[in-house]
Amino acid sequence: MLYKEGVHAVGEPVQITDKIERNRHELSRLAENHGMQDNKVLQQSMLLDELINEYNRFKYKSRFMNRQPIA
Repeated sequence: MLYKEGVHAVGEPVQITDKIERNRHELSRLAENHGMQDNKVLQQSMLLDELINEYNRFKYKSRFMNRQPIA
């Protein structure tokens, strides 16, 4: 089963990390059962990437908001 939880609906870092952990376990299970080249594994990996990106945006939000453009 692929987790298709809404990435942008998450508001708390703890909720994001819980979803990351669940999706990481699901990715491991899928890879073990289907092999690394299976489309289900790729989809789950992409979903996990989205969750990690969302976590990083949330965690480092103030850092990015205060940055001035280089050029």
